[in-house]
Amino acid sequence: MPGYRKPVKKYNNVLVFLLVFIVFLIVFGGICLWAVININKEHFSSTFGSSSSQLDLLRFDESDARNLLVVTTDQNQAQGFIIVRSDPAKTSIRTIAVPRDTVVDYKTSEIRIHELYQSQGITEVRDAIAKLLGIKIDNYYVISYENIEKLVDYFEMGIIINLDESLKYSDTSFSINIEGGLRTLTPSQVVKVLRYPAWHGGRKQRADIQAQLVAALINQYMRPSRKNLADKDFSFIVNLASKKDILVSHFAEVRDGLDFLAERNDGQICKAVSLPGEYQGSGDTIRYYVSDEIKERLPVLLQ
Repeated sequence: MPGYRKPVKKYNNVLVFLLVFIVFLIVFGGICLWAVININKEHFSSTFGSSSSQLDLLRFDESDARNLLVVTTDQNQAQGFIIVRSDPAKTSIRTIAVPRDTVVDYKTSEIRIHELYQSQGITEVRDAIAKLLGIKIDNYYVISYENIEKLVDYFEMGIIINLDESLKYSDTSFSINIEGGLRTLTPSQVVKVLRYPAWHGGRKQRADIQAQLVAALINQYMRPSRKNLADKDFSFIVNLASKKDILVSHFAEVRDGLDFLAERNDGQICKAVSLPGEYQGSGDTIRYYVSDEIKERLPVLLQ
């Protein structure tokens, strides 16, 4: 038609608006999508990371816990009785020393466990301690002080332990001079600490140091870095025993649990626990009586 003009400006305005709107949708949608992806990623990581950890824990239950009785001897006399409890379900290892003068029931009479060991042997001691404490002892392991020195030497870096007091003593047959505090004990020093007769805490502390040294050994050397050496370590340790009932099959049964515990060892996974009770008498007749409530208290102590 004559005089007609196309509304170019109007169309241009509509086109610009549509372009701006599309760009807005792309940018805003991209931001929203990025936010959703990251939120879901964090939620997935948190949820499934936690679930993975829980699954690891749920792989184990109370039946996977094991109690090992370690007896240390010096000149064929039983000196230390230590229970080592590994519990992967609770991610914990505990050591508890049973003083050698502890009284147990044997047949119709009372007897101290070091006397029972000398007269009847390790299996009777195992059963008596298990009955006294109300626990099952799965295996036993007897090692002399001389072989403890070889064991520490095998690991090559000594034992790091915090000594509560300075150890100074000397007579014609024994001498020791080690300052208190955090110390790295050489193999020979470990044995001297075990033999030290003048603890301020007396006989109880002399018993407890055995559990503390075992705990220190576990904390220091039960590490993922030694996983490839596990079979070699097991063979060496077992062969040092003068008496034991530990078989390769026993080791295989607990291998997963031990690996699990080693992976989570921050250097303090094993703690030494003191057995509650009291000494009565003195000299050669002294006796240690475990607390009457031990069967109720022990599960809490070993957590």
